[in-house]
Amino acid sequence: MITSSRFSSRLFFILLFIVAGCSGRMGEKPWLSTVPAESPLIILHHDADFFDVLDQQDGLLLQELGSISTGALKEIQDRVTQTLPTKAVALFPTGSHELQPIFIIEDPGVGLSTLASEFRRDYSENKYRFNSRDIHILHIGDEQLYAVQLHDWILFSRNSAAIENSMLTYAGEQPGIMLDESHLQQGDYLVNTPNLNSWVRLLGAPRFLPRFDNLFDGTSPAVLTTTTEAGEDSLYHTTLGGSIPIDDSESSNFVSALTSEPAVFDLDRYIPSDAGFFAVYHDEPASSADSDTGQISDLDSLLVGDSDRYRDLAATLASPTAFVAFEASGFLSTGEHMFIRRLESANSFVQILNQFARDGYIERSNDIYYVSSNVLAKLLGGPFGHFTDFYIMRSANAAVITRRAGLARRVDQDRRRRAVFYYDDDYMEARQKHPESVSVWAYSRSAPLMNYLEPKLNPINHASYLASLADIGAASLVRNGDELTLRLDSYFSEDRSEPVRDLWAFSIGGARITGKPVIVDILGGSRDELLVATDNNQIFGIAADGTGFLEVNTGGDRPVGSPMVYDWYGNNQHAILIAAGNQIYAWNARGAPLPNFPVTMDEPITTPLTLADVSRNGRPEMIVATADRKIHVLDQRGRNISGWPQDVNVQVDKKPEFREFDGERTLWVTAGNGLFGFTPDGNRRERFPIFIESDFGPITFHQNHILAGASDGHLYAIGRSSFFADSLVVALENGNEAEQQNGMEVRRVYVGNSPIINAPIVETLEVSHNGSTVNERMIAIQSLNGNLFLLNETGQLRMSQNMGQTAAGYDNMLITDLNGNGEPEIIGLSETGRIYAWEIKSGERLTDIPAASIRHPIVTDILANGERELIGQTRDGLRAWSIRRQ
Repeated sequence: MITSSRFSSRLFFILLFIVAGCSGRMGEKPWLSTVPAESPLIILHHDADFFDVLDQQDGLLLQELGSISTGALKEIQDRVTQTLPTKAVALFPTGSHELQPIFIIEDPGVGLSTLASEFRRDYSENKYRFNSRDIHILHIGDEQLYAVQLHDWILFSRNSAAIENSMLTYAGEQPGIMLDESHLQQGDYLVNTPNLNSWVRLLGAPRFLPRFDNLFDGTSPAVLTTTTEAGEDSLYHTTLGGSIPIDDSESSNFVSALTSEPAVFDLDRYIPSDAGFFAVYHDEPASSADSDTGQISDLDSLLVGDSDRYRDLAATLASPTAFVAFEASGFLSTGEHMFIRRLESANSFVQILNQFARDGYIERSNDIYYVSSNVLAKLLGGPFGHFTDFYIMRSANAAVITRRAGLARRVDQDRRRRAVFYYDDDYMEARQKHPESVSVWAYSRSAPLMNYLEPKLNPINHASYLASLADIGAASLVRNGDELTLRLDSYFSEDRSEPVRDLWAFSIGGARITGKPVIVDILGGSRDELLVATDNNQIFGIAADGTGFLEVNTGGDRPVGSPMVYDWYGNNQHAILIAAGNQIYAWNARGAPLPNFPVTMDEPITTPLTLADVSRNGRPEMIVATADRKIHVLDQRGRNISGWPQDVNVQVDKKPEFREFDGERTLWVTAGNGLFGFTPDGNRRERFPIFIESDFGPITFHQNHILAGASDGHLYAIGRSSFFADSLVVALENGNEAEQQNGMEVRRVYVGNSPIINAPIVETLEVSHNGSTVNERMIAIQSLNGNLFLLNETGQLRMSQNMGQTAAGYDNMLITDLNGNGEPEIIGLSETGRIYAWEIKSGERLTDIPAASIRHPIVTDILANGERELIGQTRDGLRAWSIRRQ
């Protein structure tokens, strides 16, 4: 449920995306005659008390835009006993990224000269002459205000140029706003639309907009009114509305595109629900190509020269068109936008594109087309279609036009799984308040919109403040003869309680991933990316927004585990490597194979790839095990280094580990019931291997001990000294509480009657135990029968939780703060893919988590927004949810 903002929030969306709106002798004239035509916005106060004007939330906006001090202005009212009736506050662009307020007040009978005498300062300039009149300088503390009296009207501003322009306007020496004052009755804002371009410049303006000069030609000033209705829970719903006069004969291309006859649209069924902003407008395709459009390709020449082929293509298009903006995806440093065009005949559209591809005018790759054409960009996107090189993809009855193929594919995927605005409750609640048929429909989510706009704004701007005035906005324009009816709603969503937000799903063609997604900043953007490998022999790179940027394959070889990323050549350029079949593959970050790859082994590879500088020569080696029970350490040319390969007792399926232990750098391998340690030159490490009565699970290193679960349900500790409390240590099969093997002490504690399936996780945690709270180092492990345990370093059980189902398999247990409340959770995954989570401190189970079947889950803040994302494989592909901060 969206909750509505209060009074000030109605301003925000005028500022960001209102697409149309407000434009002799010095005798006594109406106060409106003092307002310069350059002013884009006039806040109407209708004789309100000056104190009330400054105390309204509009006063905060004036402080932000004009850097004014309301304290100084209030002191003016303090010096007079009469009320200062305020007509309006006009915002005047000063050219310094500020809109300086001009306060227009009716003289209460004291006169400006009497009032100004209260603020004189000795030995300072207190007034000056301009256009045969005195401009008074009011010294109030450290502030200077400029003021002039024009018959019954007194004007104040911090900016002298604003006052001087008001005087010239009142004298008729420069244009003013041509509007009968009677139209202002009961209005809240006078929006001078012909000069809204000054407001756009103030914000910095998105680069995709047309040139700013004369942007809003064809509109006349409009009076807008706010209405506030009581809503649920005594909250308020605020609407800003009014009618904007239009003149087609004077309209700019921008205004013409927004003043079509109203019609219905269904493009919100195609727009992903994480878009920051979108606007739907109606663009009737031109009957012929504009020869003035810059021609950059053979396709341009074809469309300009062959009117029949152009008309055939135009006939496949319907009028509804959407501009959609997204925040930065992660590997892109800025946001991106796209167009979605409704198709009249989707099959004919695709047939024409296929013919262009066969004739060599465009490139086709499966269901997506790469195009270089100004003419086609204009035809598809309308007047805002300024792409030059772009991709086109058909999605049902619409064409998706983007600069990135991955974004087009994700749009189609989101449509298929209904992750679009049409199925969003908040969106539909806002949409139903507006007419079904509209000339323009716009919808905005402030946070992602500002992330999109920020790189496109001037360094000095007020966008962040304006974005804080509302969270969500919805606006419609409906043409009615020579007028546009505007309705604009703004909302706050602070009290929304939806704990989980479905972010995206990335299709992997029905395959399964072969290991956990790898999080890496491979392209140097503001956010990390993901890499996954699938059992249909593909490796995908996925940006934070769920769009693909890389796709390579391993031929007929099935990958083993997850990809690895490494600075392979030591030149700060990432390489992607993975073991698959009996080969090791490697690519650069753009997907080009590295020289000398793939590396071919004599036997199939049985473990995920490990990369480490074993030989200490500054270059990485590749470590894998093969089906013939051999452990290989390969140099960059794929040759075993001196001393390798080495044999173990059984085939190895767990990833080798290379790390220092007890002061020595060692390659560790678990093979069945044996733990092997090898020196970098391939020799058996002294005191190893160690054998136990059951098979080892994955290992963890802690305080000069090796911890490992085993298939007998015990947790083992191996080291030179004792670990676990003597009273909890379980005797080995030979009857000894501990066994000395080659000078190493092997001790174990009983956990359960089921194999332990994860590498022990060691963290300092706070746990409620037997009515008290303990804070100590814990060891977290999971058993195959679905139990999750926390033991302290003595081996004492501190927490046990049960999923009620068999666990999914090795290494799916997590300790992390899933819901962002500052308290960690213990998380397990069942065989069916169901995620279970409990708060460690309280022991309470988390219920507000996705119920989908998930494989290989990870938890990370991939959006870099302070909230956690849950990412894993589902039947829809790789899928991500954002867990709302509690």
